[in-house]
Amino acid sequence: MAQEFTFKRGLKKDAPKRVIEALKTCFGVDARLQDDECVVSYGALKKMRVRVGETLVVDTESKRDVPEEVAIDTNARFRCFLDKATGYTTKQRAKKAQEAAKRAADDD
Repeated sequence: MAQEFTFKRGLKKDAPKRVIEALKTCFGVDARLQDDECVVSYGALKKMRVRVGETLVVDTESKRDVPEEVAIDTNARFRCFLDKATGYTTKQRAKKAQEAAKRAADDD
């Protein structure tokens, strides 16, 4: 399932570097961007494809049968990654998503 996230104002310029650092910090993986894309695996994430451009696009594929503590840990690390990569907190990202959905509904 692919999700798209915007970068906080002023953070788009060094987004590729920030995304790699966020992957290393939050997941402890040795990540590298190749053609503005990176694929990693961790815990309950079978595969996470990260694309960096004007926005951050994250496509995840989850493992189904993992212990609950692994799922909770993976979810916390995923939120940590998004916080550091985009510059927005979970609450701020949720608010931006609601605003985008409202604008889309108003356009219809």
